[in-house]
Amino acid sequence: MITMDKHRVRKPILLFAALLFLLACELPVLSAPTSSDTEPLSIETIVAGTSAAAQTQTAILLPPPTKTPTPTPIPTGTFTETPTSTATIIFIPPTSVKPFETYSAGSQCQLIALKPHNPVLAPRENFETEWTLKNTGNELWLDSNVDFRYSDGTDMHRKDVYDLPSSVPAGGQVIITVPMIAPSNPGNYTSTWVLATNKKTLCKVSVSITVK
Repeated sequence: MITMDKHRVRKPILLFAALLFLLACELPVLSAPTSSDTEPLSIETIVAGTSAAAQTQTAILLPPPTKTPTPTPIPTGTFTETPTSTATIIFIPPTSVKPFETYSAGSQCQLIALKPHNPVLAPRENFETEWTLKNTGNELWLDSNVDFRYSDGTDMHRKDVYDLPSSVPAGGQVIITVPMIAPSNPGNYTSTWVLATNKKTLCKVSVSITVK
């Protein structure tokens, strides 16, 4: 019968015990589960979690929100100051009238001046015609022998015959004035007068007007 050496058996047992001790030190301490870890979840907790998960998935799947453009404000009408109207002065030059020129009105007479000369008058407007006559002959014009009278044309006068205001010597001048009135209708009118004795005509003059 074989007898085992005690020392040889004891040595492996000690090694095994040391190994078990080392393993026990390295293993983590397992804590017992708490009651909160083992309790079942309530229905509200499950629904809330499901809803949150669904919202998270929806947010992931939906495209990013489109940026709403900021509306551009419509410009309001700018007040424009209305310029103050300025009176415009238009100068209208008077109608050109050929100036009066003296002329021989007879063998012994010259017309020096005529007023008015080709006037424009209103219907039935009163006016006076003034002739300035010069004695170009050799004889004296006696105021008692020489008359100034209407000859022909438009009747615009108040009297047909006028006496000389004074006698006129050769080379002298006389002014004869006749009151007149313009016709009623618009148009051009002429009245002719003569300076004459009972036997002959010394001067023949006229006046022309326009009625508007």
